[in-house]
Amino acid sequence: MASPEASRLLRVARRDLKMARRLLDPEVEEASWGWATQQCLEKTLKAWLHTLGTKPPPTHDLARLLLLLQELDVNVGDLLSFRAFTTFAVQTRYEDEPDELGLDRVSWSNRAEALIELVQSKLSS
Repeated sequence: MASPEASRLLRVARRDLKMARRLLDPEVEEASWGWATQQCLEKTLKAWLHTLGTKPPPTHDLARLLLLLQELDVNVGDLLSFRAFTTFAVQTRYEDEPDELGLDRVSWSNRAEALIELVQSKLSS
């Protein structure tokens, strides 16, 4: 049976991704786009944990969520680069002039969407 909480989180993750895609304009500060993308990734990873029967902790730390997935025998090797987005959860949100990381916004947004689809497929199976 599909997890209602995982489904809810994926709906919200899609909303966050939609916002991130609206922030692809290079005139928009990377910190704003990065925050929306981080929120999408966080909710998607938490949804994945729910599909595995684990209640995720209240954290913005993507590395911690990935570690929990790994402990549940999920191969997270291809997802480890998402850890960089944790900086957008707190640090860059409160800095008035955060350092730019120069991330390829389109590529990362596409990767976030692929992660949502992966988790959705696990929820549906």
